[in-house]
Amino acid sequence: GGKGKKGGGGGGGGGSRKSKKKDQTITLKALLLKPTSGVYHFGPSLIEHCILTAGLEPTVRLTPEVPLEDILPLAAWSGLVAALQEEGVAVVDRLVNGDGGGYVLYRPKKGEEDGDEGNSDGKKEKKGDKEMVALPHSDKVFEEFQPHLLKQHAGRRHIRYPTFPAAVDEFFSLIEGQKRSLRADAAEAAARERLEKIRRDQQNRLEALERDMERTKEDAQLVEANAEDVDKVLLVLNSALSSGMDWEALESLVEVEQRNGNPIAMLVKTLDLRNDNVVLALPDIVNHDGSDGQPFPVVDITVSLKESAFGNARNMFEKYRSAKEKSQKTIEASTKALKAAEATAKRQLEEAQKRKVMTTITPQRKQHWFEKFNYMITSDNYLVVGGRDAQQNEQLVKRYLRPGDAYCHADVHGAASIILRAKRRRTPGGKTEVLPLSDQALREAGNFTICRSSAWGSRMVTSAWWVESHQVNKTAPTGEYLTVGSFMIRGKKNFLPASQLEMGIGVLFRLGDEASIARHASDRRDFALLERETSQADDEGPGNAEVNPKVSSQTEPSTNQKHRAIDGDAMAEEKKVESGNDNAGNEEGDGGVGSAPVKRGISARERKLMRKGQSSSTDANETDFEAKPPKENKANQHKKKQETLSRGKKAKMKRAAKKYQDQDDEDRELAMLALHGGQKRSRKKGKGSRQVEEETSTQLKAASEAAELLMKDASKVADKLPEDIRETLASCVTVESAGDVDADGEPVIRWDKFDADTLEQLLDLESENEQRVAAKRLLELNTTTRIDNYSASLAGITRALKRYGAEHFAGTGEGGGPSDGKQRKTKAEKDAEKETWRQILAEDGILDEDAVDVGGEIDDRAEIGKLTGIPHANDVILYALPVCAPYSTLSKYKYRVKLTPGSLKRGKASKQAVEMFVRGDTDKSPKVEELHRFIKAVDDNTWVQSIIGDCKISAAGASKISKQIKQKKKGGGKKKK
Repeated sequence: GGKGKKGGGGGGGGGSRKSKKKDQTITLKALLLKPTSGVYHFGPSLIEHCILTAGLEPTVRLTPEVPLEDILPLAAWSGLVAALQEEGVAVVDRLVNGDGGGYVLYRPKKGEEDGDEGNSDGKKEKKGDKEMVALPHSDKVFEEFQPHLLKQHAGRRHIRYPTFPAAVDEFFSLIEGQKRSLRADAAEAAARERLEKIRRDQQNRLEALERDMERTKEDAQLVEANAEDVDKVLLVLNSALSSGMDWEALESLVEVEQRNGNPIAMLVKTLDLRNDNVVLALPDIVNHDGSDGQPFPVVDITVSLKESAFGNARNMFEKYRSAKEKSQKTIEASTKALKAAEATAKRQLEEAQKRKVMTTITPQRKQHWFEKFNYMITSDNYLVVGGRDAQQNEQLVKRYLRPGDAYCHADVHGAASIILRAKRRRTPGGKTEVLPLSDQALREAGNFTICRSSAWGSRMVTSAWWVESHQVNKTAPTGEYLTVGSFMIRGKKNFLPASQLEMGIGVLFRLGDEASIARHASDRRDFALLERETSQADDEGPGNAEVNPKVSSQTEPSTNQKHRAIDGDAMAEEKKVESGNDNAGNEEGDGGVGSAPVKRGISARERKLMRKGQSSSTDANETDFEAKPPKENKANQHKKKQETLSRGKKAKMKRAAKKYQDQDDEDRELAMLALHGGQKRSRKKGKGSRQVEEETSTQLKAASEAAELLMKDASKVADKLPEDIRETLASCVTVESAGDVDADGEPVIRWDKFDADTLEQLLDLESENEQRVAAKRLLELNTTTRIDNYSASLAGITRALKRYGAEHFAGTGEGGGPSDGKQRKTKAEKDAEKETWRQILAEDGILDEDAVDVGGEIDDRAEIGKLTGIPHANDVILYALPVCAPYSTLSKYKYRVKLTPGSLKRGKASKQAVEMFVRGDTDKSPKVEELHRFIKAVDDNTWVQSIIGDCKISAAGASKISKQIKQKKKGGGKKKK
């Protein structure tokens, strides 16, 4: 029984599966498209073409139940095989050889089926009183392109071209315009439909008001005509209600009277006692006279129980008059609304026509490499680029920061990484020479840095700083981590003067020929570079051949020192150079008698003799005698200086004199010598300068004793460590280069890279195992990463061991330390990565592969020299670029507006700026109109990316143009009478 039930269940399931069985019929085309057919590589279109060539239908169905010969005879199969072998192969060969031409399939637009070739060459279309050149084939809608006119497409409309590439080029050059035309047609149809809908709505509203007015007037006339009967009905109902009759009883009474045929009761149709109204069915004796013998039509009219018949008629007439006045006002308002809607629709139709009618297809230009960043060109032709986010900051420093460039930043939140790209030129030997940066470019780059930070939004006036490219790196100190877009700055920062928060948005135009580029060669002249070249030419002249190079190098700072000296740092550099020159002269003067520099304390007689050229050493006693008064004067001056000291300094000097009263001059000198590490500070020099003097044996002995007391030898402390630990540490600081070997030819161990105190801390660990773990961890770090400070790294490992123990480093590497799996890149990997960067930079056009030197960079002036902000009438312009820079940099630009911190967002500000560029130009010449077209051709996203956010536009006529834009949005300004 169980088996039977199971079998029966299985049978039932099998029956259901048979009903859901997949249909095994297949079409002829699908059969040939299977991989086992041998011709599936022809593709569906070519297979269908071959089937039609053989005289068969691609949709013929083949089933297993019907024999194949019954569906297709053997001759049909033979013809199909021949078509596949001949026609299919021939089509493929013609495609390979390019002999088949090209075809574009299209369909005519709606309403233009009869004139499908009417506008194939871009004929002029007349819209109103204007003639505009329409897009070629604007009366067609392109659908697809084919290298051959296949059988299935023979009946479709098509255009033939001599070659297939010509057909493809025509298709893709016009398809975008046709899509735009279709969108314009759709917008035009939508505008017309909206206008028609508004007209219908207004008409329906007016007709409804007219009907209500006429109905009210007719009701009033009927009430007047049937006034006697109406008053009788109202009298009966009011009498019943006054007597206290219940509403239901009254309704029952009316129904009874109506059944009895009472003519007054027959007039009542509905009682609305809640609102003191009654609906009467009055005969229409006004519009019908009853001459045809037909009964009068009945009209339902609502009257009030509180008024008489004439009172109700009077109220209805008043309602009619108010409705008539309302209708008149509605007509006036609807007329104004309709005119506004027609104006809006007309403007939309004109815009749709402009979008639909095109003259040329603008080719897509190649984007400059610096356009993806925030960029500007300084007034002396330097390129400045800055990142828009952290990823771009990282990319800028890694890819575009070159030797000689300046890295600008500010100690303000949100400040970007700004790079001032240095100028370069080729020397006669083929090398690339990096030219020094100008002060003007650095100031403008600093202003750009501040304005592109949060200081703009907070209206905080501050200063930026800059460093050279070699001071910027991505190597973090041991134990620290640098996020994306963050960098380490090593060395001195050069602070720039504070700048105003004033930016500007301007327009750069790309010049198209060599004559135009040569015409604008002096738009952004670098006067600092010209002055430097002029001074170098003067120095190389014949008149300066006898100048002592040593003296000239001492008396004049180098060009690099000049361009680095800015603001406060400039004063320090100049002071340092001047003090060095003075000391050099004093040292020469100390060398012999009669030297040029005059010593302090020489008498007036000696000065007179020196002017006459006589020796001042003729009378030594007299000279000594004359030299004493200046010393006394100097002591008196020092005494006066002490007298003028403040109260606090007087007490301090008294305590110092009391503390060191038993110390003679020699002891004081030895103590100061030991304190300054064997070097004596010179009081004749500037702050921080040192002068090394010849030391006596006593001084040397004291210095060595002080050094022994103050400085410990790290190698001696290392000798106290166990041998294996010492060898591990030694392998970390062993120098294996060819030049660093000792007398025996062995590699030098640089124990001076460890502080003796750090090694003593290592010795203080509880066990040798912890010491061994610390040494192995340092060795592992030295193998996998770069260590800048061995002593600090070892001290950090020692502190971690003391705090967490050796278990913290267990099983995390060979040395027992935490390992993140990062390995140092091999030389081959670094070379491959460098070559990849070079290829990317060469594609961007900022790397010259034919350069002789290793750097190979070219000058940015070759690219930015083709951009100008002062277009001339004879210039050939290709396109326009927006640029946002400090307003002082844009002072010579033709199109510029000033930006200050405000509340205007970037999108609205950019649109307002474009309107000011176009409307603010009073010149209406064809060249200016061309410039306006280039400005309008820049897409909105480019403007938004270029302009700075949260700004206020400050320019002549800005408020007027802003009002015009608002009026334009409301549907056009007021028309002038």
